[in-house]
Amino acid sequence: MAMNKYMHPRNIYRIPPDFKKLADIYPQFSSICRLDVTGKITIDFKDPRVLRVLTACLLKSDFDLDVSIPEDRLVPTLPLRLNYILWIEDLLETFDRTDNIKGIDIGTGACAIYPLLAAKKNNWHMIGTETDDESLKVANKNVKQNNLEDLIALRKNQSKFTLKYLFLEKNLQYDFCMCNPPFYVSLQEVWESRSPARPPPKNGFTGSPQELVTEGGELQFCRQILEESQELKDNILIFTTMIGHKYNLKEFLLDLKAEGIKCTTTEFCQGRVTRWGVAWSYHNSCDLLKLVTVKDKTKKKNSPITFVIPKVPDQSYTMEGVSNKLKFVLDDLKIQYKIITKRKNELCLNIIAYTNTWSNQRRKRRLQKQLDNELLKKPKFGSIINTPIENKGIIEQSLEHHKKDDVQSIRDCYNNDSLREKIEESNKCIMYGTVENNTDEDPIKRPNARPVDNASNITSEIKIIENTSKPNPLSQAIVKINWKEDLCSLSIEYLGGTGGKESVHQILQFIKNNWNKL
Repeated sequence: MAMNKYMHPRNIYRIPPDFKKLADIYPQFSSICRLDVTGKITIDFKDPRVLRVLTACLLKSDFDLDVSIPEDRLVPTLPLRLNYILWIEDLLETFDRTDNIKGIDIGTGACAIYPLLAAKKNNWHMIGTETDDESLKVANKNVKQNNLEDLIALRKNQSKFTLKYLFLEKNLQYDFCMCNPPFYVSLQEVWESRSPARPPPKNGFTGSPQELVTEGGELQFCRQILEESQELKDNILIFTTMIGHKYNLKEFLLDLKAEGIKCTTTEFCQGRVTRWGVAWSYHNSCDLLKLVTVKDKTKKKNSPITFVIPKVPDQSYTMEGVSNKLKFVLDDLKIQYKIITKRKNELCLNIIAYTNTWSNQRRKRRLQKQLDNELLKKPKFGSIINTPIENKGIIEQSLEHHKKDDVQSIRDCYNNDSLREKIEESNKCIMYGTVENNTDEDPIKRPNARPVDNASNITSEIKIIENTSKPNPLSQAIVKINWKEDLCSLSIEYLGGTGGKESVHQILQFIKNNWNKL
């Protein structure tokens, strides 16, 4: 369902742009338009070139901004950017800040879209920071060609910090900072992040590696801002950031709660995309908790299912012991996982399963035992090579009331094709990164094990990933272990997957049934 009706009330793009009017005014836009069967003017939103032309024409038409958008850089989604600016306007109003506003945009990008909108629309003074030389060069060009040098200053960030390097003078004061961090840990996560249950994206894919990927992903980037904010709480009134993944939002809010920091959130809704905004402040002049989000919509919530982990004799009942045992279970089930959060009393994992390895375990073991017994009883009928063929009838008779895939799995154990299929399955596992290749590092369990060295390496990685047809996940969920009052509980929350919510219930049931046996 389109989310335009949940845009910020003051967002001009709640009413879609008039493409006919744009085509009449701008020849470059007219060149990318086409007429559908009803005579309506449309454009191809999946074409990055078309998106660049559309964005440039809208910036000129609605804000009188001349903006150059490089072919190899991110094309900003204008309604989303405007939603963020409008939300900051609301935040500043709650603090009675209306004049001489000063803000910081962390990672301004080649378009410098936030400083340009803030300066042109509201006459705000903006600092834009950037780590990439090429993006900074284009951003400076965009500022100059719009004659906004008096309001916008761009700074190269060569430090390991996000904000601190700007405050060599301790008396500097800013009203807010904003950030649209890279969403992903690696480029592989870029391609895997979308749930298979959702329809394919309507818009084309744009952006350079440095705009999409950061070490530790967006959650670590936001945590870095939070850490620095505690030292800069007297220099910046309101700290804000955008978040692209909902499970990262939940974890970041837990971080803020753990520090006792008051915060508020909002949803940026546009087209078919939702992003989240988080704001926090160390000043008591306004209670951010009282702010109401723009989007007022009831949604069916995926409530996590929980059980208390029992104590097992002669086994360690500690946070570390339980965590290691859970990882062992996931490894045994061939379920991929990566650590999202690890605290003293909490472990949070994002798990992905591609095949059902947890169902009918008891029946499979019973059938295997029956087959083993049959083989022992009939050694006189020929060699071991011929034995599987003679026992096919027994196998099928034993399984006549069971699922077809279980029959096939037993047959495969005794067919000459089984070796070939095992090799193919092994190759798939290697392709998907689920097997150790004689190294000590596991890229699945350690998402930061492969650092982003430079753009060229990542570009080559994109080509590899694009050519890899990875199957849709059967189940994806968030698993948490919580330690409280000498009791350990495990909860699992469904995120997506072709197996539906039933798949996470089955995984949890498997863990319950086998916890005391492991």
